[in-house]
Amino acid sequence: MPITFTQLITDCMVAAGDEDAVTWARATIAKYWVIEAILQFPILRPMLDDHVNGASIVYSFSMPADFRELISVEYPISQQPPVYLVRKNHLDPDFYSSAGYYDIDYDFSTGSGYLCYVSGGVAALAHVKTQYLAIHDTSMDDNDADLITIPDQFENIIIAYFIARAWRERLGYVMRDPTAHSSVISQMTEMVHKSELNYKDLVLAAERHISESKVSSGNKVDKFDRVY
Repeated sequence: MPITFTQLITDCMVAAGDEDAVTWARATIAKYWVIEAILQFPILRPMLDDHVNGASIVYSFSMPADFRELISVEYPISQQPPVYLVRKNHLDPDFYSSAGYYDIDYDFSTGSGYLCYVSGGVAALAHVKTQYLAIHDTSMDDNDADLITIPDQFENIIIAYFIARAWRERLGYVMRDPTAHSSVISQMTEMVHKSELNYKDLVLAAERHISESKVSSGNKVDKFDRVY
């Protein structure tokens, strides 16, 4: 059964030994550490966007706000077999000379988000379907109803991040105390190091699991692809 955002916060606080929120306030600290952990989670979620164009032809359109990596662009849609555009740098002089290409780049006009460029243009009222990888939802409330978008089997990664974050905060708290003993600081430093290493190990294991369980490989990188 999917985990709720509320249950995730509780699980993190229990794992950190602060179920009653004596050390870290649930609403003002723990909740935001969990959100931070979700945003840092490296395994993105697959999404499908059906973009519907306006009343005139366009050569670019905005990707959804949660977009991070593009898998495919289908245009025109509903063809059998499906028609997928090929990636090509939209800054190349001949990009717009023929149809069949797409590119992804930052939306420099607004300073945020991404644009998908289509070499032959998107016809008026036409649909473009994009498969992409997205960040996980963090617009949730601690109300025992909202479900997280991270698969249940990876909850331990979120908990590990939370614990590492909590131990680092405690280390900073102790170091501000002029009477703190060096042995205590040394022990807490080691706790922080081990907790952060545990988080990284869990992430690597999860990424290997995802890579090994893929049915087919993703699109190959060509000379037109760039790393963002």
